[in-house]
Amino acid sequence: MNILCFGDSNTWGLRPMIGDRYVKNERWTGILGTLSGGRYNIIEEGLNGRTADETDVEEPYLNGRSYMTGCLLSHRPVDLLIVMLGTNDVKSRYNKSSEQVAASIYLLAKDMRKLLDERQQERVKILLVSPKSIDERVLGDNMFDEYSIKKSRELGGRLRRMAGKEGWMFLDADESGATLGEDGLHLSADGHIKLAESIFNAIDGKGK
Repeated sequence: MNILCFGDSNTWGLRPMIGDRYVKNERWTGILGTLSGGRYNIIEEGLNGRTADETDVEEPYLNGRSYMTGCLLSHRPVDLLIVMLGTNDVKSRYNKSSEQVAASIYLLAKDMRKLLDERQQERVKILLVSPKSIDERVLGDNMFDEYSIKKSRELGGRLRRMAGKEGWMFLDADESGATLGEDGLHLSADGHIKLAESIFNAIDGKGK
């Protein structure tokens, strides 16, 4: 099964406070492949700073929507699309409500599915993952404020309802047992393990 994992720095595997990348078998994507016993072909599409549809003037390539077409078509066929975005969309400079952020993620995932369905014989499955919410340790870097933290905590409920409407699989990383590292933003090593296990169980049911 070809699984495309579309996300930001927590899909790329950024190590908190250090800034380099966890090695493959430490990232949730790599762990997911190991848990599958080789049955999953994991395609990692994580980019630090990626948003669902916001354009950063200095780094316009961070816009997930503008990148999605080339990305999806280059990786066909895709059996399962995992989308985990939202952490960067709650940054204070984008000035979006949690409802607006959730809607932008939902519409992106919906359009990604539509594109793949049009170009593939088999309909792609979707797993929408609400990212681990950030905490107070992010304050002081001028990117996130207290409202950002509040919005990140509201995403799970909003995305769950949207995924349910479409019949997609859904996972809230806040319910997975995943933990953040010292920066309050990026997953700890144990957080990657917990997230991978939860995603594996969501896909495989009993994990077999």
